[in-house]
Amino acid sequence: MIDKYKAYKKVGVINAEAATKLGFEFYGDVYASPGVLRHIIRRHGKQLTRNIKDNLTIIIERIICSPDYIGMNRRKTEIGAIELVKKIDSYIMLVLEFDTQNRYLYVASMYPVTKSKMKNKLYSGSIKEAV
Repeated sequence: MIDKYKAYKKVGVINAEAATKLGFEFYGDVYASPGVLRHIIRRHGKQLTRNIKDNLTIIIERIICSPDYIGMNRRKTEIGAIELVKKIDSYIMLVLEFDTQNRYLYVASMYPVTKSKMKNKLYSGSIKEAV
């Protein structure tokens, strides 16, 4: 990573096994920029509980470490985005993307997902239970 990314916080690791299960060719450390943490609180703060907002990086680490559901969104970018979902207070979706220029995984967003949205994603096969 370049020096200007030193403010980024390492929040987890996507291993090669998990990446190949999804058909995603990139794996390694996952970083969260200070900007994405502000984005999550500003854009989705009203939907998140105080517990999640106060422990945002810990929650992100927990979702990456042991997601309940995992999937790929091929429409997000040309190479796709990894979607990780974990039930904490509600279903929380964490979206990870890959920076092809600087070659690292980063947190793109995190937001709550309704039960009906989860049901639809499971039915369509866009996410599956993590094993």
